[in-house]
Amino acid sequence: MTITKEKNGDVLTVAIDGELTLKTAPELAEELSDELDSIKELIIDLKDCGYTSSAGLRVLLNSYQVLDDNGGKMVLKNVNKVFMDILESTGFLDFLEVEGA
Repeated sequence: MTITKEKNGDVLTVAIDGELTLKTAPELAEELSDELDSIKELIIDLKDCGYTSSAGLRVLLNSYQVLDDNGGKMVLKNVNKVFMDILESTGFLDFLEVEGA
């Protein structure tokens, strides 16, 4: 998995290339941990990420909670059908904002 980050003011865009699995999710968590308290918006571009395991969902949930507690927001972009089905079946669509699905 490759993670590309771009920060513009208090907006952080993170593009993920590869799958979010038990093996790769900790890398994403580490990349986000230092940034979440200093941003107001996190955009996660999933154009090149076709799958997530429960470990990846946990990273998304934790990031969402930190941002929500700080008055920020998180947006998922370019979510493919497989990833969208996972979000829908787990109830994540009830609170996550998704663009470009």
